[in-house]
Amino acid sequence: MAYKILLDDEKFHFNEGDLPCLVHYKEKQGGSQFTVTLVADLFLQGSKILFLTAYPYAKDNFFEQTKGMETKIFYAENKETLTEAQNYQAIILKSGDENLYLEALKILPDLSERVILIKNFEIFDQNILDSSIKLEKIIFSGDIDKSPAKKQICNRNYKTIITFSESEMPLPFRTPALDKYVGYLKTAKNEGFVKLELTP
Repeated sequence: MAYKILLDDEKFHFNEGDLPCLVHYKEKQGGSQFTVTLVADLFLQGSKILFLTAYPYAKDNFFEQTKGMETKIFYAENKETLTEAQNYQAIILKSGDENLYLEALKILPDLSERVILIKNFEIFDQNILDSSIKLEKIIFSGDIDKSPAKKQICNRNYKTIITFSESEMPLPFRTPALDKYVGYLKTAKNEGFVKLELTP
């Protein structure tokens, strides 16, 4: 199934100029699905992607939303495959493999050109956050309040923040009351309610 993103009920596309980005959500609020759709949307617009997630579901979801583009996506399971992986538009790393991600940061010659997603950042060790926090094309997605690096995450300046629930940590704005599966987006240019809609 493929989705489109709506901002205040109008079709909306993200672009690399909207990064770095923070997506905050609790379980079963729609933030996980939204994050994968956001990255799939960037990929379909031509962005290069490096994808690290804690759980395999997000990888499967990404493949579902990019059907027909499989030849441009590489699933890397170990360090030895990273040299081949660099020839692909999207690199999906083995779920939860922190060491493979750190190797990718060292090895990939086009790292600065890639949008990097760290999904479920609250699951990963501090060294993953330390090595990623200053990257410009980064998307941090997960639950701030469960992260041991919550202060570090919140102190980063973001061009885009999307919340699906209020965080215990101070953010640049208060999250308004939200319906289920609806988030609130704030950028320098746009502000409003975001949600997904199935593409016919």
